[in-house]
Amino acid sequence: MTRVRRVGIVLFLVGLGWFLYATSRVSRYESPEGKIRTMVSSEERSRRNFWETSRWLLLGTAVVGGVLIVLPGRAPQPRE
Repeated sequence: MTRVRRVGIVLFLVGLGWFLYATSRVSRYESPEGKIRTMVSSEERSRRNFWETSRWLLLGTAVVGGVLIVLPGRAPQPRE
C-alpha cells in the first residue's frame, strides 16, 4: 500500500466521520424549535452557519481522500 493511498484512507475516514457528526448538528436546527432559535438569536444563527459550512468542507475532504484512494498515482519508474 502506497503512502498516498494511506493518506487517502485517513482523509476519507476523518472527512466522512466528521461530516456525519456535522450533519447531526445541523439537523438540530431543522426542527421548528431550532428554526425559531436561529431567527431570534444571532449566536445560534452563527453556530448553524458554522456547522453547515464545516459539513461541506468535510465532505470535500472525504472526496479528496476518495480520489487519493482510487487514483494514488504511479511509483516513479527507474531511468536506465
